Amino acid sequence: MKPLLKGEVCFSENYNNWILNVMVKWGKRRLRIKINSRKMNLKNDFLSCSITKAQFLTFLSRSETYNFKGNKSVYSELLLETVETQFLMDSKNPTIKLDKRSLIFEGGIKKKDFKSLSNVFILFETLMNEIDSV
Repeated sequence: MKPLLKGEVCFSENYNNWILNVMVKWGKRRLRIKINSRKMNLKNDFLSCSITKAQFLTFLSRSETYNFKGNKSVYSELLLETVETQFLMDSKNPTIKLDKRSLIFEGGIKKKDFKSLSNVFILFETLMNEIDSV
């Protein structure tokens, strides 16, 4: 049996007052992951913000450089400071967003790199737990 060259899988799950909607698309070489987690018992909405990798500045400076757009808050400061965010930002074309009651991650990894795939979910789970503790 041959593996599928292109495809897509979507699923939802509840985890500690979070609703996770996960969409994974794959092509010949890469997996594209989008995790949209919504906090159910949040008293105040997150202020909208996003963190992306600055590809051109990273190339010029030869160090990791990120773009931050949006409003600063306690949660955005937490995203900027945590080690988990740095590891998530190592994926291909990564984006981490806070929007209303949602924490959203989008990124790509190599198709055969199963260790990175499981690490994405573990890191994202740890990030959700840290947001809960704030």
